Amino acid sequence: MNQDYICAETLTEEVLSDAVADFFRRVRPQRERLFDYYRGQQPVPKGEAVRGRPNNLLRVPFPRYITEVHTGYFLGLPPTMAFDRPETGQVFSALSAELGLEHLLFDLGRDLSICGTGFLLVWLERSGLKACRCDPLSCFSIRAGTAGAPLVGSVRLFQGQKGETRGILYQADRLYPFVWNGTNVRLGAPEENLLRTLPLIPFSNNCQGCGDFQQVTGLVDAYNLLLSGAMDDMQSVANAFLALYGMQGTTQGDIDNANRTRVLSLAEGGRAEFVVKNLNHEALAQLENNLRRSILQLSMTPDLSDEGFAGNASGVALQYKLWGIEQVRAAKERSFREGLTAFLSALDGGLAVLGCGAGLAEGKATFYKNLPQDHEAMARTLLSLTPVLSTRTILEHLPWVTDAEEELRRMEAEQQAQ
Repeated sequence: MNQDYICAETLTEEVLSDAVADFFRRVRPQRERLFDYYRGQQPVPKGEAVRGRPNNLLRVPFPRYITEVHTGYFLGLPPTMAFDRPETGQVFSALSAELGLEHLLFDLGRDLSICGTGFLLVWLERSGLKACRCDPLSCFSIRAGTAGAPLVGSVRLFQGQKGETRGILYQADRLYPFVWNGTNVRLGAPEENLLRTLPLIPFSNNCQGCGDFQQVTGLVDAYNLLLSGAMDDMQSVANAFLALYGMQGTTQGDIDNANRTRVLSLAEGGRAEFVVKNLNHEALAQLENNLRRSILQLSMTPDLSDEGFAGNASGVALQYKLWGIEQVRAAKERSFREGLTAFLSALDGGLAVLGCGAGLAEGKATFYKNLPQDHEAMARTLLSLTPVLSTRTILEHLPWVTDAEEELRRMEAEQQAQ
């Protein structure tokens, strides 16, 4: 589900009005729904409850589990950047620490997992270059209808001081503030975009723009309905009825006396028994297990409670169990690289204005799978390949080395000191 607004003409006030209206009508409600699932606030489709009957509304946070597992596997170990020029690597390291880039990218990855899209904003202040994550519930992008055409612009909406809806249309050359009155857009005076590139950068979770649990929300609803109904039945069993046979003359006083003395006086041929609802626990357990397995299997999420993830499992067996989430991770990486390149270009634009252009967009990102690893065995393997691999390649693949360029500089400084 591509979430860009497609326009087939010049971006005018009328076209922007249609884009904002489409966002409020179609895109934002879908994203809000997915965020509700992540927060565990999704509806339980039980229908109207019978008066006097238990009405449990249980919500199992499968969406949160799916999102945290996929995001942690993809960005739990932050990506590293390699640059041809050492000075570029130094500039990136300093800027990454200043902007909190690792934290920023992980929060962005969580947005991608939940609703399929995310946004980063880059801007200039007197104190320097800034960047932040923008809420996908208030941002969208606009793309031309021509095949292969680049983004026309991105829009961020916010509430004005008087409660009105305002926004900014970001384009490569200009920024256009506007006011939305519920029907139409009124553009304000344009401002020059000093970055000379799109400052509000959209990221996509995959080529379809789908979240990681979006396809299994129906199964999640069925799972919540099953558990809620089972809990209702359990409470109904606890509230069993006492049936008296052949005791038509029983009064409320007789019942109160029996409750007080715990003794029932029955007539000849009379009997008493509790009327309860028979529950098939085995059938409920089987259905619950099938739904759980389907949710995890169709969302390509490994079940970490599976005994197959024990420490004695072979590497091949683990790779087989992680094959599904690995395909998701590969798709995430391909889409993420495009947005990351645009983000680095925006940072380059800001650095150029500050007089310290660095060419960050030319860097090569390396992503890591966040898995428990035998670091000792990995180090031995990499060192054994020293005759055929460069020192930089070996350092880039060591998990505890976050900046290969910095490590090479330290090695060179130590050699000079010796």
